[in-house]
Amino acid sequence: MDVRTKSSASGYRSRKYCCICSNYRGKTVEGQVVSLHRFPSDADKRRIWLQRARLVRKDFTYTKNSYVCSSHFVNGSGPSATHPLPSIFPNKVFKTSAPSTTNAPAVPFSHEPGVQDNQLPESEDNQDSLEQTDDPLKDSLNMHDYHKDWTTCAGEVPKNKETQTILLTVDSSTQTDESFFNSMAMKKCVSSSAETQTDGKLFIDKGIQVSRPVFTFEDVEQDDSKILFYTGIPNKETFNAVFDEIKDNALESTTCVGISSSNQGRPRRLRIIDEFFLVLMRLRLGLLLEDLSDRFNVSVSTCSNIFNLWIDFLFVQLQPLIMWPSKETIYATMPCSFKGKFSNCRVILDCTEVFVQTPSSLANKSLLYSDYKSHMTFKGLIGISPAGVTTFVSDLWGGSISDKQLTKNCGILDLCEVGDAIMADKGFIISDLTTPKGIHLIIPPFKKKNTQMSRSDVLLTREIAHLRIHVERQMERIKNFHIFEGVMQLSMASQCSKIWKICVALTNLLPPLCTVPEYDIAS
Repeated sequence: MDVRTKSSASGYRSRKYCCICSNYRGKTVEGQVVSLHRFPSDADKRRIWLQRARLVRKDFTYTKNSYVCSSHFVNGSGPSATHPLPSIFPNKVFKTSAPSTTNAPAVPFSHEPGVQDNQLPESEDNQDSLEQTDDPLKDSLNMHDYHKDWTTCAGEVPKNKETQTILLTVDSSTQTDESFFNSMAMKKCVSSSAETQTDGKLFIDKGIQVSRPVFTFEDVEQDDSKILFYTGIPNKETFNAVFDEIKDNALESTTCVGISSSNQGRPRRLRIIDEFFLVLMRLRLGLLLEDLSDRFNVSVSTCSNIFNLWIDFLFVQLQPLIMWPSKETIYATMPCSFKGKFSNCRVILDCTEVFVQTPSSLANKSLLYSDYKSHMTFKGLIGISPAGVTTFVSDLWGGSISDKQLTKNCGILDLCEVGDAIMADKGFIISDLTTPKGIHLIIPPFKKKNTQMSRSDVLLTREIAHLRIHVERQMERIKNFHIFEGVMQLSMASQCSKIWKICVALTNLLPPLCTVPEYDIAS
């Protein structure tokens, strides 16, 4: 490390620092003048220097201008013939002499955190695994922390029998499969390092680091209540049915930039099912990307890319869950409470609003401000059948739009036929839009000026409210996807309509809101 300092004699000169500590050339430490020493040209010595430096300083990066000061050597005088290796560090001291001969069995020396020498297995195999020589450097190389470091020597595996491991190639679709982690070869690999046991990380050939997600679908698949809580899908059978339908297309459609779904290029960080599970958890629980990245052991940017790609994919794949049924289907699934007086009801309409972050543009503020909520909002319209199934969903519009204008713009009136009826609340004053199309409008009667509501109007209002409550229950199901809870960020504005429609489609996987008589279905 070089720092330019002012010198009265020569203008500016370069002050060189030790790559491990703050000592610099010429500094006096404990009565000795510090000298700096380059990393040796000898390959074995340089590797030991590098590995010791990285053990002491995790963020160390070697360059041609890296130096180690004399304070890290025995006697503080730098490398010598008897002590060629840096061994004295602030929090760690290494041996540089040949190990003494004792009656204790010879076992590989471990520098993994939390593992002591007396905790290592004592076996006959270990006694012959390492051979002592008359060369202190070779003995130090064999007996200490730099013994085939997997993190820096990609593809090299310890040769002693205790830690001998079969090299494996990780398939992109099975990186985190249970069978992958339960195989005997990988169990040996994990048991050889206390750090890998703690972090769940495995080092294999080609130096690839595989991190198993802390939380996967397999952790909840045996409990339907947990599946509903984390994903919004009612049970394992429904989840598997949806995933089986989309997984073939998901492999290519949800591939991140720089990530290959084949054997060429970088493998996917997560399995397809874990990516799907991640997206559903974000929708259902409203989790932040930072939280999901910790749960699934991926970076925040990777988590964001996965979410954005899956939103585009699911928006297309889940569209068949929201279908506009025929008149015959509506009547066949109509509850008894609708038949008779409201048997021509085709759809029940209602609007809801989602809070959104306040934009800086005044024009956008005027479009998003809702007088009803006194906040910036997006407004969406849904329509359900009398049986309680969502049959129509609009895009999200600015909160300033009225219910009437939204109904006109979304196109639902074009789907209705002559003789159909639309049930709504008093805010849908759309009779001038429905009457020319031959569509009846079922809304509660209005109270006339200076008069009391008649008994018949009160009973009609109660009847309509009793039937229209199902659309409110459906809205509650949609709002149970907590990504709509609180204030939605403007960074999600480009995908908010897709997220809205995906959540509405997922609610159709839940049990119906109304009980349909069996004879009606059979008819």
